[in-house]
Amino acid sequence: MHLRSICLFILLLAFSLSAQTEVGGSASGLWTLFGSPYQLTADVLVASGDTLVIESNVEVDLGSQYTLRIEGLLVAFEASMSNGGELFGAGGYLVLTGCDFQGLTSGLKIYGGQAEIEGCLINNTAGTGVTFNAVDSSFLFNSRITNSGDYGVKIRATDDVEIVGNIFSGNSTNDTSHPALFLDSASPLTIEHNLIQDNHAQGLGVWSTSSTAMPSIRFNIIRRNFTGITLVNSPAFIENNTIVANFVEGNSNSGAGIYAGYSSSIPIVMSNYIAGNYYGVSNINSAACNLGDMVNDYPGDDGLNIFLDNTVNGATWNIWNSTPSQLMAQNNYWPGLELSQVDATLWDNEEGGGEILYEPIYAPDLPGLADINGDTMINILDVVLVVEGIVSDEVPEAIHFYLADLNNDYNVDVTDVVAIVELVVGV
Repeated sequence: MHLRSICLFILLLAFSLSAQTEVGGSASGLWTLFGSPYQLTADVLVASGDTLVIESNVEVDLGSQYTLRIEGLLVAFEASMSNGGELFGAGGYLVLTGCDFQGLTSGLKIYGGQAEIEGCLINNTAGTGVTFNAVDSSFLFNSRITNSGDYGVKIRATDDVEIVGNIFSGNSTNDTSHPALFLDSASPLTIEHNLIQDNHAQGLGVWSTSSTAMPSIRFNIIRRNFTGITLVNSPAFIENNTIVANFVEGNSNSGAGIYAGYSSSIPIVMSNYIAGNYYGVSNINSAACNLGDMVNDYPGDDGLNIFLDNTVNGATWNIWNSTPSQLMAQNNYWPGLELSQVDATLWDNEEGGGEILYEPIYAPDLPGLADINGDTMINILDVVLVVEGIVSDEVPEAIHFYLADLNNDYNVDVTDVVAIVELVVGV
């Protein structure tokens, strides 16, 4: 092949690889890497009965204002969408795996239908990152929802959504009253193994506005948010979460690990690690948190929460009960406190609220720090458990997080591994 022909071939190849496909109106079939980037010049509809497949590495430019509306089926693997606009599931079926959504205006809106979202990044959405509204069986797995202007994820009027293994961070940049993960009149059974941290408003909020919201919230790490979990008229089930270091420095209105208000807020709170917040649990406006009830015969509300060092302005308030009603908080751990010292960390009848019944406290001692497996020895097995916890995608049990956090910075990381190894070798 002559040099001139080679150069011409290279130029044609470069032109084909940088081709742009303008789209508007109806769409179906296959969007390929050859036709990428796809530039929306008007709203695009995948109609009911039609299928659109977007290949890996395909770029979709939403043209700053347009909607990719799915009434049929959308399948996208490792594709990207950017530049304003929205992806709107309007009763259709969306399967999104490993996709990157950057700078959308209204994010991903799933209204009716179904969505399977896994391993995606939803970043810098002007409004809400992902909205599920009255959907059928749907899930959001192992994704990152970051820097949304409004809610990170909003779930409304549906119980059939699973939120598992995600990271929520930096959300609510424009509205600091909207939680990173918000459940409005929704009772999903699976809100698990999420890391919800460093958001500008509440980490997780549950509101009952049009119907009861009683989700199951388990095995999450919720830290360094304005507040941890906020409940409004919600009888949620909150178990085995690590709820730590939620406050805004100097703002005494912030900083509850769990903030429960209004008469239908009667959550069961069991086996959580609640530490380093300004207030551990704030029970206000006729709420009635069940923090441990050994009077009844039900084993699913037996306390076993760990309350530690929830302190604001030099005063420790592990539980704050500003209602006139009695609050049950039996069978919990109070590290570092004798039985006679626990009451001083409770704002209740002596301070002007309702009495908090905290006796009996949990009688057996907690294992010593660094004894992760509770075998009364600190050895290589404990080191292995900590390392496995760090590299795993799973969130550790609350008690394991407490036992492994040797330097009390509310992270479990390599510094804790070093500290445990030093204990094992006797340094």
